[in-house]
Amino acid sequence: MIVGGGVVGCAAAFFLAERGQRDVVLLERGQLGQGTSKGGLGGIRHQFDDELDVRLSKLAVAFWRAFEDRTGARHDFQQRGYLFIAETREGLEQLRAPIPLYERIGVNVEMVDREEIERLVPGIRTDDLVGGRFGAEDGYGDPVQALAGFAAFAHLAGVKIREDVAVLEIMREGDRVTGVRTSEGPISCDRVLLATGCWTASLAATAGVAVPIWAYARSIMESRPFPALSRVPMTIELESGFHFRPKGAAQRFAMPNLTGDGRVEKGPVAPPTAFVPGDFAPLVVPSSLEPWVRARAAWRHPLFADLRITDSWSCYYEMTPDDHPVVGAVPGVAGLYVAAGFSGHGFMHAPATAQLVVEEMLDGRAHTLDIGDLSLERFASGRRPFTATVL
Repeated sequence: MIVGGGVVGCAAAFFLAERGQRDVVLLERGQLGQGTSKGGLGGIRHQFDDELDVRLSKLAVAFWRAFEDRTGARHDFQQRGYLFIAETREGLEQLRAPIPLYERIGVNVEMVDREEIERLVPGIRTDDLVGGRFGAEDGYGDPVQALAGFAAFAHLAGVKIREDVAVLEIMREGDRVTGVRTSEGPISCDRVLLATGCWTASLAATAGVAVPIWAYARSIMESRPFPALSRVPMTIELESGFHFRPKGAAQRFAMPNLTGDGRVEKGPVAPPTAFVPGDFAPLVVPSSLEPWVRARAAWRHPLFADLRITDSWSCYYEMTPDDHPVVGAVPGVAGLYVAAGFSGHGFMHAPATAQLVVEEMLDGRAHTLDIGDLSLERFASGRRPFTATVL
């Protein structure tokens, strides 16, 4: 049983189907991909500070490159790179710090100067920059298109995908899962995977399991086309958190949240006191964001001086205290698994984390990569294996 029809849940359905599992049901309370998956910017990168993140990216990118061969469906993965730019010496040193890690693992990432930044993004303003970092194997894709490919393969292989069926409770007897109670009645099963994003905490709580995942609203904007920038990398200002990338004929922008006094907030200051859906902020684009984006975009590139926003929306990041997901078996509850809490990185790592959690479900452990550090247990024990990072 898979609960959650976002890109992670559909990727898990794909890997279960590819492993020959036929008695698989995926339940989605609404429509496939209607949650966080449809709202993200679609970035795919290797540039992280922790080794496990980089290795997850390598595994995922290999899959994204082979997506059509593996699924029989199309996915528009544009491998045009990720460019981080820094305005301060401190920011530049932050970008430089993981370079030895990339060299050891074999990831094509390099530090770049202003001249190279201008070559990568023609016309970009660089007189306020001290340098940057570029990953040539990074890029961006389409979460909804990828989700559709995963789901189609799974469906054709016999996975039962049911939309508009809400899971209300995880049923358990003693120390093991026995099924789920849904809006249409109970369903018996011996394994349940929660791929439910920021809704995971409340659902896991029905099985007596505390999962520190909460919702953090972020916004995306889209503008008219800029043909001269139709093939540029995902470009990110390290200090401000401002992103831009082409999307088809349009240009898309991601931005930090703004506090009440106008300060930049690239991520949540601290976890909430409780992890329940009732605390979710409404999904509305704050009115203060568009003027900020227009001004920031115009500063960074002269082509954006007359920026016209044609669409905007918000979605939820599914945050954890260390900005890393919970992936794997839930300690003490046999048959219960989680793949959630990706803190903005769910789409890019979806094929990797789905493959690994399926290995744990079917083989007893993930063998392609060791994902022990992603276990829910780390929060109860106080282990801190990761560097907290949203960007």
